[in-house]
This record gives sequence, structure tokens and C-alpha cells, in this order.
Amino acid sequence: MLQFSLRLLLVPALLLAALVGCATPGPALVGADGAMVQAKVGSPAETFPLPGGGVRWMYPLGGLQQFVWTVDFDAAGRVTEVRQVRTAASFARVRVGVDTQADIRREFGTPRIVMPFSRVGLVGWMYPYLENDFWRSEMVIYFDATGIVRRIENGPDPRFLGGDDRR
Repeated sequence: MLQFSLRLLLVPALLLAALVGCATPGPALVGADGAMVQAKVGSPAETFPLPGGGVRWMYPLGGLQQFVWTVDFDAAGRVTEVRQVRTAASFARVRVGVDTQADIRREFGTPRIVMPFSRVGLVGWMYPYLENDFWRSEMVIYFDATGIVRRIENGPDPRFLGGDDRR
């Protein structure tokens, strides 16, 4: 009887996993046009112009905001790159003293929270991600009053620490 019950649970779980997998952008889209991308993964949540006349489409996946896929198109409207951007490697490319708020939005999308740190005169943008594909972490990118990145640091995502943290 237990074996039959497990099969009943397993079938819907596998179907759900297959459906979710269809909606995830991937390298197979390289070379496709915008219509094909929309047919496979839907409309993007955000779009950003890229240097050289291209455009970036952003697809945040999952309710925890840890995964954001970008689909980059060239000026001819063909996909050149598809990648998950909320990773430690992507955050390591942030240039302190150089990158602006516009650069960060184009790279990582909308932050989960924007929080002022008035004592130090900075504003922090919080981006959840999975560090090493396991640790629920949050990267904070700090901007000065002119919108330039001044600091970047990571730590545990406070939503998973327990206690009464309301962030």
C-alpha cells in the first residue's frame, strides 16, 4: 500500500518538474529570435538596452528571487547568450567605484530590498542568491548619493535565519 501511495505522489512531482524545466531559459536558445524565446519561456519581466544595439531580457524564476536568467540579443535580434546572473561569479565582476545603479540593474535586475544606511551615507540593494548552489545568501551592493557602487558584501539571507527579522 505504501508503494502505491508513493507512486501517486511521485507522478505529480515529476510533471511539475517537467513543466518548470520548460520555462527555464537555457543555452539551447542561442541563435533564436525574440518570438521563439517568448514562445518557449514567455515575456520577460524586465528589458534593458545593451551596448551595440542589443537588448537584455530578464526572467526571475522562483519566489525566493535567487535565480534571475538573462537572455541577451544582438542588434539583429538573435540570442547571443543565456545565463543565470545571481551567482557569486557574477557578483565578483561588480566594479567598486565604477559601476552605477543602472549597470547593476541591467546585470542583476530589481533588488529584493533597497535600504538606506544613513550613518554611512550609503544605500544598499539586497540580492538573494544561492552561494555554491547551496547556501541561501544575500549580496548587498552599496551606492553613494551619486549612484556609484562604493562597497559590496555578502552574508546569510536573513529570511532563513529564524527569529524575528522582518526584512
